Amino acid sequence: MLSDALGWRRELAGRVAAAYAADPNAVAVLIAGSVGRGCADRWSDLEIDVYYHRPPTRAEREAAVARAGAHLLELDADDEEWAELMSIGGYEVATSTFLVATLEGYIRQVVAHGAIAPLAQVRLAALFSAQPVKGQALIAAWRAQAAYPDALSEAMLRAGLDFGRFWRSAVLLAERDDRLALMQVLVETGQRLVWALFGLNRCYLPTPDGLKWLDQALAAMPLQPRDCAMRLRQVLAAPPAAAVREMAALIDELLALIAAQRPDFDLQPYRRAAEERRRPWDAPPALAQPAGS
Repeated sequence: MLSDALGWRRELAGRVAAAYAADPNAVAVLIAGSVGRGCADRWSDLEIDVYYHRPPTRAEREAAVARAGAHLLELDADDEEWAELMSIGGYEVATSTFLVATLEGYIRQVVAHGAIAPLAQVRLAALFSAQPVKGQALIAAWRAQAAYPDALSEAMLRAGLDFGRFWRSAVLLAERDDRLALMQVLVETGQRLVWALFGLNRCYLPTPDGLKWLDQALAAMPLQPRDCAMRLRQVLAAPPAAAVREMAALIDELLALIAAQRPDFDLQPYRRAAEERRRPWDAPPALAQPAGS
């Protein structure tokens, strides 16, 4: 049974998507965002993804908004995307229109070349999680082409496991009670850990930083440190020294998990980084005797 927040949103999304699907030049239409993923809450707006073979005209865009029974708030466009922002009784709905060639370029960029390319990953994540309304055969073909590649898993692990800043500075910032600087390091470290988990679990980033709707993303990942989502929240609420200890424990568990699941992946550079952390000096260093003394 759909939640109250999701039920009416999905019904309204179907109406808007049908208005775009009625355009014969729109070859694929999907209900995307949190409504498409089935996790919408009272703050969620609507996102509709539309694909054309050639750029949509202004008239086509305005006609689709009118068919949806919406009031057009804004038309926007850049080199790759056409976006409409509309209002239905004050409730905002956003659409993103792309060319078929653009999405297929994203697939090549990520799958053929193993590029991290967060914006391309977002489109591929939406492709898998969104609900198709039109162009089901084309969408199925795209999904088959966009199977998560080994090269991207490697690249996400390498990017995510760079915890050098944490090992160099977290303990000293905690000891100084330098809270804002420490929080910045902890958030960056948490994001890197999450990126590594996306790579390990072969999941595309649903947002460019991978942090939005994180509990739902982690819930779908079979491979992760124990109680990962809860512990990441605790890191942000704990006293400084405890926060650093918990983050270090999460990193250690992540490395152990990768060692077990990916024995082919070289973890030595990342283990060495932990061993090369900055150390305190409570006494002066021994001074070398001057040459010739």
